[in-house]
Amino acid sequence: MRHSLAIAVLLASTALATPAFAGGAASTEARSVDTSTTASTGAKADLGTVLSAIQASRNTATAIQAMTTVGAVNIVKLSPTGDDKQALDKAVGDNQADITGVQAAIMANKALKTKLDAETVDTSAIVAASIEADGSVTVFVR
Repeated sequence: MRHSLAIAVLLASTALATPAFAGGAASTEARSVDTSTTASTGAKADLGTVLSAIQASRNTATAIQAMTTVGAVNIVKLSPTGDDKQALDKAVGDNQADITGVQAAIMANKALKTKLDAETVDTSAIVAASIEADGSVTVFVR
């Protein structure tokens, strides 16, 4: 029991100390952080992570609709440049219907929408979302 608690504390402190996404050319902008409900990350989202989340939008929308409780919400502001911007724009264009589905699922999920509203996140600016194993949700916003 002691070892489990020590490991849990160590993992939690490591998770807080390391960015959720490392590397990549897409930058993020930090917003106010409320660790009890939502957290805007100052971490960088690599393009591959964002593109994967966009491509999984159809499944993500279904999962968001099924969520009854929402853990922490992480907001990643995307500001890619150059080739990364072009790649992101293409992925958004190619997957617009599925992205719209994610946005609609978020709007229909009262718990998630409330947390995003508290951070003044415009749902129409969300280009992707991912649900983590711990129940937290990461949204990628332009």
